Amino acid sequence: MGRRGALRRVSMLIKRTTPVIIPVHAVESNSVNVIPTALAQYIGTAFDLPVNYDILQANRVSHTGSSGYHRLATPPLFAGEVGPGDYLIVDDFVGQGGTLANIRGHIASQGGHVVGLVALTGQRRSATLVVEPQTLQDLRAKHAALEDWWSEVFGYGFALLTESEARYLLNSPDVDTIRASIAEIAREGDGCPG
Repeated sequence: MGRRGALRRVSMLIKRTTPVIIPVHAVESNSVNVIPTALAQYIGTAFDLPVNYDILQANRVSHTGSSGYHRLATPPLFAGEVGPGDYLIVDDFVGQGGTLANIRGHIASQGGHVVGLVALTGQRRSATLVVEPQTLQDLRAKHAALEDWWSEVFGYGFALLTESEARYLLNSPDVDTIRASIAEIAREGDGCPG
């Protein structure tokens, strides 16, 4: 899809609203990723929309090039105030969707409403953020012993995973492999709550 096609899709997302654009301000291992900010500015200029630069990632997760377990074990946390109103989240890449889900949750927790998410690139399987009912059912059937532990460690159950995150866990061979992988990441000191 070319630039015009992408702008048409954004136009459809914001057809009946004037959202504030929020770029994902992620701290990478050695720098701050400025691509989402540049994309937010471009979309803001194209549609005469304001951009909010006050929502910042509050922890360093180093997701670039990392494994699915690492992404699951080190969720990004966000800080900064938003008010009620409509928001459009902009990022450069969608991996498992956890970053977008977390920033959306941060905005919603303060009364904001996310009208859409825009990313330059990503994996097709990650385009669905909300976990599908069948995936959730299959995950609970296969790894029933994991959900209570997961809730205790991460503060939320399987229903709040993204579709891609849930599928990653579903494809894991067993509960012990998942726990051991997350424990290893915690021992490495990568900001894992587990």
